[in-house]
Amino acid sequence: MIDHRISFIHNDTEYSFIKPMNSSLSGYSLVKACREEVRIYMAKNGMKGDYILTGMAEV
Repeated sequence: MIDHRISFIHNDTEYSFIKPMNSSLSGYSLVKACREEVRIYMAKNGMKGDYILTGMAEV
């Protein structure tokens, strides 16, 4: 597992969080996993609507 900082914009506010991701993920598989983590984060925090994934990086 490798920690990744995932950043996204929702309703003109930028959010970021750190999430451990499987180290075997790369390319599009990693992007899909990050998008799913954003959807989970938004659901847990009562956010609804669209978002823009702005970044992901190993930390």
